[in-house]
Amino acid sequence: MKAIYRYFLIFLGWTCVGIAFIGIFVPGIPTTPLLLVALWAFAKTSKRFHRWLINHKRFGPILTNWENHKVVPKKAKIIMVIFQIFAVIMLYWSTQSLLYSSLLAIVLIFVAKYVLSLPNTVLESKDR
Repeated sequence: MKAIYRYFLIFLGWTCVGIAFIGIFVPGIPTTPLLLVALWAFAKTSKRFHRWLINHKRFGPILTNWENHKVVPKKAKIIMVIFQIFAVIMLYWSTQSLLYSSLLAIVLIFVAKYVLSLPNTVLESKDR
């Protein structure tokens, strides 16, 4: 892997972690998707950073379930949809642009459709 690409991915990962941290306190900033981008970037570039994120006290279990099983907990899905609705309302309120709000709503509907189609829990394997 070229050094510049590696450094870019590490920068991207830490930028996403930083914005996700802010998202814990600021409504409308999506924490989990940013952490998923960081997880991907660190998986490509740094075992140490990847391990740190996977072993994180708060986010580790959610990220591990995502990485191993593509599972998104039901509570996270509900919160995501609520914040998506909130984001569209806030965009319209701040810009008064029906066009931009509609475009955002369309994109978020596709995102929600994908995320809602993912399993809520890890399925137990049946012994045969």
